[in-house]
Amino acid sequence: MKIYFIASSRLVEANPKLYAKMYSYLSAEAKMVSDKVMKWVKSGVKNISIAPLKVKKVNYLESLDSVKKADIVVMEVSGHSMSMGYLVSKALEMNKPVIALHKKEHVPNFIKGISDQKLIISEYLEEDVEEIMEKALKKASSLIDVRFNFFVNAKILNYLDWVSQKKMLPRSVFLRNLIEREMKKDKEFKA
Repeated sequence: MKIYFIASSRLVEANPKLYAKMYSYLSAEAKMVSDKVMKWVKSGVKNISIAPLKVKKVNYLESLDSVKKADIVVMEVSGHSMSMGYLVSKALEMNKPVIALHKKEHVPNFIKGISDQKLIISEYLEEDVEEIMEKALKKASSLIDVRFNFFVNAKILNYLDWVSQKKMLPRSVFLRNLIEREMKKDKEFKA
């Protein structure tokens, strides 16, 4: 399992010990696709919003690449951050399970409005963060997609392309939805 762990640079700067603890726990459980948070902890990074444009561009590209490489995206969303909201959206768009961690006193109201079965919103206290992450990782790991390739004839491919263009829906999402609808109807499978 590969995990991308990210948080707002402002939050990391304010409490580096907490983020080091979170990173340490996650890296013991899985392969990390980025060590950005730990670099920030070690270097005492300042708010990235005041960084030069070149740094911002690199950060953006690295973040998107890390989301693509990850099986699960773990985010700390206790602070208001457009970047975290954007990355939640991109990860869910890519059908990645997302764990959004937040402190009890910092409820992410906007993110709570997202209705997606792959979004796991978990509240924690600093003293129980590892236990909360363990539970969330267990749930998220059951939501990881497995790649499945198969051959179709030209007529089916044309239809899938048409659906993709007309409904603005990736072919894989259409097929997954179709299978899930059939699973709900199949009484023998449910038994």
